[in-house]
Amino acid sequence: MRLLSDDSSSFAGELRQLEEEHEKLFHKWMLQTQLGFSLILYGLGSKRELLEEFRSRMLEGTIHVVVNGFFPSITLKSILNSVTEEVLGYEGSFRNPVDQLNFIIRAFEEDSTLDLYLLIHNIDGQMLRGGRNQQILSQLSTIPGIHLIASIDHLNAPLMWDQTRSCLFNWLWYEVTTFKPYTEETSYENSLLVRQSGALALSSLTHVLRSLTPNARGIFKLLAQFQLENKDNPSYPGLSFQDFYQRCRDAFLVNSNLTLRAQLTEFRDHKLIRNKKGADGVEYLIIPVDAATLSDFLETEDRAT
Repeated sequence: MRLLSDDSSSFAGELRQLEEEHEKLFHKWMLQTQLGFSLILYGLGSKRELLEEFRSRMLEGTIHVVVNGFFPSITLKSILNSVTEEVLGYEGSFRNPVDQLNFIIRAFEEDSTLDLYLLIHNIDGQMLRGGRNQQILSQLSTIPGIHLIASIDHLNAPLMWDQTRSCLFNWLWYEVTTFKPYTEETSYENSLLVRQSGALALSSLTHVLRSLTPNARGIFKLLAQFQLENKDNPSYPGLSFQDFYQRCRDAFLVNSNLTLRAQLTEFRDHKLIRNKKGADGVEYLIIPVDAATLSDFLETEDRAT
């Protein structure tokens, strides 16, 4: 697709001008969210960089949570946990999402000084678009003190919301075409694991790893364990290469940087992992599979050893 091409150098000036037009809306967005509206951004091209620019410019010094809705292991629970744990400082458990939502409502009612910005990249992501998830998110957006800004990309995304949910969200719609490639949002698409789910993904994962050496399986298992430990963090970027290398050395799985890189190349060839560079230039590693499948895989591995 032309849209997914990074070859935009011929139109760099025009694209920058388009960005500047969108950025002029930032102060207006701040006012409208404070007035009780939620904002939904739509249009051709990735909105991720635009929302990130808004966050860095306008939300410095504020309490805010960023959710990557396109991430294959994102869950409603992880979003709610980020509010109850990171914002409200509550470490207890809840019976269900409704119970957790009610706790958040009470906390914001009792403390009128609480102010939270919730930024959701792709609220129409595959893991969030279910009716139950959208219902909870719509109720979350009605809480005074919580300000929601989200993006959508799916053509039929508006069909997620009936009249009741639309009223709860209280959307103001902004067309913010960027023509930017969906590099981050589609980076999970080609994974063998993301194309499948449940037992089929587990079977594929187990089958591929069985063809690798015991040492390679140990390295992969280490990455999987760390990712599961962070499954409730919606903004988890992955494990940095340097941290992973140190963990592998401590576990006597590798003896050099080059050995680990060679093994990671094999994982990438099998589409078991993906890596990306963060805004800080650090290389992060992640397994593009949902937490439930990853947990089942580790249980299977433990039984086999």
